[in-house]
Formats: sequence, structure tokens, C-alpha cells
Amino acid sequence: MTRYATLALLAAALTAGAAVAQHPGQGAAQAQPQGHLRGANPALASAAKNPYGPYGFLVGDWTVGPESGGEPMGVMRFKWGPNRSYIWITMNLLQGDKEEPHFEGLLVWNGVKKKLDMLLTMDLQNGLVQEQGTLFVEKDGTVVREITAIASDGIQGPGKPASSTHFRQTFKEVGPDRVLTNAMRDTGKGWVASFPGSDKLVMTRRSGT
Repeated sequence: MTRYATLALLAAALTAGAAVAQHPGQGAAQAQPQGHLRGANPALASAAKNPYGPYGFLVGDWTVGPESGGEPMGVMRFKWGPNRSYIWITMNLLQGDKEEPHFEGLLVWNGVKKKLDMLLTMDLQNGLVQEQGTLFVEKDGTVVREITAIASDGIQGPGKPASSTHFRQTFKEVGPDRVLTNAMRDTGKGWVASFPGSDKLVMTRRSGT
């Protein structure tokens, strides 16, 4: 190799090195694909705090009824998705020993809001009513489900337009197999029970769950 060729190669190498030093992000991007393209790093994922941890006490099958006692009104279920990547939630109303589907949907972690995003369908016949909102944890460990229920045209009555209503449900763990809960509706002036007795309900874990 001639002296001039050697100098030319050296100059090219120095120029490339300077460009990478001035724009390190670009060099890194070229050398390694972004995380959302190559998938999550298992080691980093296992080291990170599990954002679903505070909600884990809800996972299982629960009989829902009046806190004061009496006949149960429904069965609520929380189930893990694959690798605990989301939570599946369902609620069935009880007609005697028969379960009638009421709602079902997903709870998924939102890394920006630091809450679980919620999307449920309440009309399992036609898909015309939904609940959307969030779940979050208060300082005392109470889980709050903030709900906006949206009904399509005609659901509230013939000729009535689509509408939305604000609801709230809380979950307070008082034992490994017992959670106090409620279902409240926002009137614009305050909170009232969504139906008689819904301000004082209890969830009791079903055997084997």
C-alpha cells in the first residue's frame, strides 16, 4: 500500500469517528434496533418493579353480596393474562344458581399515567354499551375503579340519544379472602348508590381460587 493510500484510509477513519462522536445517538440506533422493534429485554423486565403487584389481591373468583349479609348478587372474576401482562375482569349476575353475564374486559398497565387502563363491554348481546376508565391505588392501598359508562342511541329508551354516566367502585382488602367494595354513581352534586345497597358490598373469595 502506498503512503498516500494509507493516509487516505486514515483520514476516512478519523472522519467517521468524529461523526459518531458528534451524533452518538445515531450511531447507537444504527448499531442496535430500538426496544419496541426487538421486543422487551427479559432481564430488564424481571428486574423492573411489577406494576400489577398492588392489584394482585383481586385475582381470583369472588362472590359479591351485601356487607350486612343476605343472598349474593353476583360473581366477579379477575384473571391474569399470559405472563401476568394484563388482567381479565368479568362480572356475572346471579339468578338463583345461574350466572348471567354482566360485563367483561381488560385492565392494562399505562406506563405514562401509572394506572391501569380499563375497557369493558356491558352489552354482551349487541356490544352497544361500554365502560372505560382507569384503576389506581390510593395511599392506604384501596383500589379505585373510575368508570365512564357509554350507552349507544336508544339504549336508555326509544328515541333517546347516546349518553355517558360517571361511576366509581372501590376495593379495600380486609383479609386474604374478603374485600369490601361498592358501586356509586355521580349525580353531579355528589355520590349515591348505583342501586339499593350498592354502597356497602363485600366480596368473598370462592373456594379454590
